[in-house]
Amino acid sequence: MKALNEKDLIKLTFKLAKKGLGQVYPNPLVGAVLVKNGRIISTGNHNFFGGHHAEDEAISAAGKNAEGSVLYVNLEPCNNWGKRPPCSDLIIKSKIKKVVCSMPDPNPKTCGLSLKKLRANGIEVICGILEKEAKKLNKQYIEHIKKTKPHITIKYAMSADGKIASKTGDSKWITSEKSRDFVHKLRTKYDAIIVGTNTVIKDNPVLSSRNKGKNPVRVLFDKNLSIPEYYNVIDGNIPTIIFHDLSADKIPSYFIKPRVKLIPADFKLIENDFNCVITKLNDLSLKRILIEGGGTLNASVLATGKVSDMYIFTAPVIIGGKDAVTPVEGNGVSKVCEGLKFKKMNFRKIGTDILIRGTF
Repeated sequence: MKALNEKDLIKLTFKLAKKGLGQVYPNPLVGAVLVKNGRIISTGNHNFFGGHHAEDEAISAAGKNAEGSVLYVNLEPCNNWGKRPPCSDLIIKSKIKKVVCSMPDPNPKTCGLSLKKLRANGIEVICGILEKEAKKLNKQYIEHIKKTKPHITIKYAMSADGKIASKTGDSKWITSEKSRDFVHKLRTKYDAIIVGTNTVIKDNPVLSSRNKGKNPVRVLFDKNLSIPEYYNVIDGNIPTIIFHDLSADKIPSYFIKPRVKLIPADFKLIENDFNCVITKLNDLSLKRILIEGGGTLNASVLATGKVSDMYIFTAPVIIGGKDAVTPVEGNGVSKVCEGLKFKKMNFRKIGTDILIRGTF
């Protein structure tokens, strides 16, 4: 029987990591292998955004047998808290004797810190095995993590007289099928899509790319965790983040799903300064954010001063009515000259609609 060697075991971590293609972004693709007494005792991989890390999977599968083993992984174990403790702490706690990895994690929250911690705790560390191949595997992640500023886009569809819904709240469909198809493709370019509470309750949207490419992480606001169990946004099929009020003392069981991440938050703070949401998402590596909300959410996001661009679809229909919904509500400005101004605008006809893309 051929003896296991470091390069072959690292190549196996690459193979395991690829199981997460299209599911883990903007997190990295990671695979892990535990070896003891010359044989593989367990493996693991990161399956989807928000799921357990590869090291966690492999250590859990090995149980107490992980003690004294060697961990092979294609990326430095994480050093920061998420839904689970840092993988570096799990490795130390499991009494693993040696870690072999391909490359340091470029994330500033880890970037060599885990390797330093492991060595300080008496664990032998080797880093740099097949590093070139490891960087190629996670090229998209590496490029993403180096982007320091969030890119925020607001998208909405309105009638020719500037309404996004009638006085009864009806908005299906203002724009054409071709415009909606364009939006589904647009979603694939973003890490996350944010919608307001009213949009979710009223429309029961899926918020997917409709098989046009990768799905963005869905980000919702449900103060009292009252979204009905049968709603699409909590089906567990697409990674979903739900901000809920700090005072919620009981979590309905149907919210507890592997792909659903619940984040307690101060809703008064969110209403006063939406920057706290942007910062939290940025901490989760969700930097390219698409806003598909109503007038209140759009106003809150614009108030941060961090919106990069807007996609405005205008349909050849008149809705009318002083109580019909407008795309940007909030307090507004006192004078027209105080309004936000685009630096650049592009126009395009899509189906029967006109698409305006404005950049700030």
